[in-house]
Amino acid sequence: MEGIAMKYQRTQLGITILIIMGVALGLVLMAHHVEEQAIPWWIYAVIIVISILFSTLTIKVSNAHISWFFGPYFWRKKVLLKEVVSIKKVRNKWYCGFGIRLQSTGWLYNVSGLTAVQLTLKDGTHISLGTHDADNLLKVIEAQMPSNGI
Repeated sequence: MEGIAMKYQRTQLGITILIIMGVALGLVLMAHHVEEQAIPWWIYAVIIVISILFSTLTIKVSNAHISWFFGPYFWRKKVLLKEVVSIKKVRNKWYCGFGIRLQSTGWLYNVSGLTAVQLTLKDGTHISLGTHDADNLLKVIEAQMPSNGI
């Protein structure tokens, strides 16, 4: 199978974020009924926009790079495979949260769950990509990395 490029694309549904935004919407609606005052339209808009933008995380691996984005192509990022020096499966702490986070270990991009694949780049940067498919993502990246003969 030499010469055939392995490709990967998975989209993870951000169930946790959707639940949080659903609870937030429920609280706003309850506040509206209890106080019987109009709730500003922008509060509903913020909840809906956050729900749409962070409802999914898609990770793609091609011959040359790893890319990822939230929702409908929001916050698109890309790393060249030749910049990746190591990868490993990691388990995030529950308090690391969801969305885009700068942690002590580097950047975290996550919509649900605690499992991630951590990339270490040549410049020492760490990037963790939350995924429900960490084992397969690891295999694909390892197979595509230039250091593995590709």
